[in-house]
Amino acid sequence: MPPDSFSVPIVIAFAVLVLALAGGVILHMRTRRQLAQLRGQLVQARQAQEHLTRETSARNQRLVQAERQAHDGVKVMHEARAQQDLVRAETEHLISKRIPALLSHLRAPHVIVPGVQNQTFAGTDVDQQHRAILDAFARGVRDEGERIDEAAQAVVRGAMSRVQTQALRAQDLLADLQQRYSGDEHTALLREVLGLDMFNELIIRRVQVTGIACGATTGLSRDDTYLVDLVVGAISRVENFELRIEGPANHLRRRIGVAARAAESILFTTAELLANAVHHSHGTLKVTVAVHETNNGAAIVIDDAGVGLNEEQYTRATQLLSGTHPVRLVDLGNPPRTGWAAIGRQVAHYGMQATVKKSAFGGVQAVLSIPTALLVEMPEHTRPSVLAPEPVRAAAPAGAAAFRPQPVTASRSEQVPPSVRPDPAPAFHQERPAAPEQRRAPAEDLAPLPQRRRQSPGAASGSWPARSSGGSGGSGGSGGSDDTARKILTTPEEAQKRWGDFQIGAEAGRREALPPQQHDFTEGN
Repeated sequence: MPPDSFSVPIVIAFAVLVLALAGGVILHMRTRRQLAQLRGQLVQARQAQEHLTRETSARNQRLVQAERQAHDGVKVMHEARAQQDLVRAETEHLISKRIPALLSHLRAPHVIVPGVQNQTFAGTDVDQQHRAILDAFARGVRDEGERIDEAAQAVVRGAMSRVQTQALRAQDLLADLQQRYSGDEHTALLREVLGLDMFNELIIRRVQVTGIACGATTGLSRDDTYLVDLVVGAISRVENFELRIEGPANHLRRRIGVAARAAESILFTTAELLANAVHHSHGTLKVTVAVHETNNGAAIVIDDAGVGLNEEQYTRATQLLSGTHPVRLVDLGNPPRTGWAAIGRQVAHYGMQATVKKSAFGGVQAVLSIPTALLVEMPEHTRPSVLAPEPVRAAAPAGAAAFRPQPVTASRSEQVPPSVRPDPAPAFHQERPAAPEQRRAPAEDLAPLPQRRRQSPGAASGSWPARSSGGSGGSGGSGGSDDTARKILTTPEEAQKRWGDFQIGAEAGRREALPPQQHDFTEGN
């Protein structure tokens, strides 16, 4: 074959081979590109799958957390409901148990207020809030109780003041009747008048103690008065005193008196202590009274053989007699026993001291201590009343008293008719044989008392000075006329006889006009 015949197929073959190679390369390139695309898509698919897996995992976690939260929420709701039930039960316990117990505790301190019912609340906010409620409730009840009690005491003070005024007017009318019908022809009438006078005196004392316990004053005023006269006047204010009280034993060695500002208060306090002693004594032993001078003033000692007091009663008596604690009417019982409360007010006001303890007879010994600031030394020209006992001499045997028991009349000397009113000075000297210098000798070492130099208008004019219950009588002055002096002057024997006859008649009338009575349950303290 010619050479050209081989070249054409070779060229064609070569061209075909080139084309095949080119097609293979192009196919390879396209395949690689497609593989690259597929690989990219696979990576994206993997990434998408991983993202979806993460989202699914996060969704599952959120779902689990939500379920856990829901479970916790249900648990918390149950716990809150249980806690609410416990708080409701505790609140019901507060309303039904603790508040009523608090009311009882305010009335009677021995009642115990219970604490929280569930001890899991102890010290928590619930416990503190409930305590705050109880405290606020107690303050409100106390404030309202004090306001009501003050209003009640004001009403009682006003009522007792009016009653006391009318009773004192009645006493003046009875005193006028005693003076007007003092003759022998009016003996029966005088007995009735004396009985009414004693009843009226008891009414005045009960009205007085009730008013003083509610913050009132004694309602009476006096001049400087011998202390022993005040004790005698206090004895005369007690019912059946002539049968139930012995004394007073006068151990004073000087002319000791009480200043005018405190005279009625001391008489009232002594009368209440005596009334309490008599009320609780029902044996054969009488209530004894003694008056002593102490280093810090004077003391009135009252002993009874009554039922006595237990420890709780002694504590309450000490609290009331001190006068340092406020006293409400509701705390005095039903009916109110106002004696110790009234004494406490007077003791605190005048700086005195009243104490009670067990007596030698198993009863109660009451001691009223009077400070020196309330005492005065009475002027030499004055003398105690004829009812005052003689001082107990140091040489007398133990237990012997220089005082001869005699009946004591009502507490106001205005009840004695002028015709039988004795001269106190001669009678006083008649019963005191010892020289004044000898009796004043033992008292020289004692502290001096304040001197009072005032002279009553009655003494200056030569007439009898006006005396109230238990008061001291003054000697007549030298400035009166001769007719007045002749009417007043009398011998000691005549004065003793007249006064003794009057006392015998007065006591007989009282015993007939005042039959034995049932016990007054408001008398005790």
